[in-house]
Amino acid sequence: MIKKYTVLYVLFLVLFISSCKNSHVATITPAPAQSPIPEVNQNQKPLVLSCIPYASELKLTEGWQCLADYLSGQIGIPVKFEMKKTYKPLLEGLKSGEIDFANTGPLIYVKAHDIAGASPLVKPIPVSGTSPFYKSYIIVRKDSGIKNISQLKGKKFAFTDKESASGFLIPVLILAESGIKDFKFFSDVLYTGDHDSSVSAVYNGYADGAGISNYLFAKGTNERLGDLMVIKKSDPIPTAPIVVRANMPPDMAQKIKKAFLSIDPDKKENRYFLDIIQVKSYIEASDKEYEPIRKAAGVLEKMGLGTE
Repeated sequence: MIKKYTVLYVLFLVLFISSCKNSHVATITPAPAQSPIPEVNQNQKPLVLSCIPYASELKLTEGWQCLADYLSGQIGIPVKFEMKKTYKPLLEGLKSGEIDFANTGPLIYVKAHDIAGASPLVKPIPVSGTSPFYKSYIIVRKDSGIKNISQLKGKKFAFTDKESASGFLIPVLILAESGIKDFKFFSDVLYTGDHDSSVSAVYNGYADGAGISNYLFAKGTNERLGDLMVIKKSDPIPTAPIVVRANMPPDMAQKIKKAFLSIDPDKKENRYFLDIIQVKSYIEASDKEYEPIRKAAGVLEKMGLGTE
């Protein structure tokens, strides 16, 4: 009798396990074939990605490190992110090879190309835009009575800093094209450090006019813009490129470019860091696209206002 029950019990277990296996197999949907992602070789020297802060440094560091981790997974080499306080150490790092690739402004790219032999890989479409271009605006208060550039004579004017394309280089070009030969045209010239601070300077009356990026208007997050108006817009400016150092092996440069271009903005995990760094997606970039920046820099030199 015991032997009979034992046989029945074993038979029951076999049938139960078999039914679980069949049920498990039936619920599995084969995954679509994907391109293999290389394993990250942690023993290899990390590549260094860098930029300067253009928003909250803490938040940007988080976003750029997330991007560095993504790139690392794509190229199979560790990527370390380093935030630089100003463009000077970034340029020096690209020149010395301590920085392998970096996010630069349009003007800084031209300098990096001339000084360090850097070359562009990709450029961003900004999260608040639809193309890889933006503009510089000359702004004033709506209640200032100022309607054009000539009416800024004898007034106080604000720039962001001398390394900014939309906050200095292009506004100076706009002024030059309006017949202004030097800064003696103004009673005072301020350097605020960033675009939001220039908006605040005009809003609070510390400056009568300023040159800023149109990104602030596109974002629409600064309530003070409601009391300001644009009296002049620039021609399109190419967005800030990702550049590589001069002696980067061509095959590695191509891998980095391919990794940037592979970022799918529709994936939630990618959208997270793209939103932080204020990028919608990346497209290819070329040196010739930054020729207008070189020409504008030439105008500054003639005016004796060349950037350091």
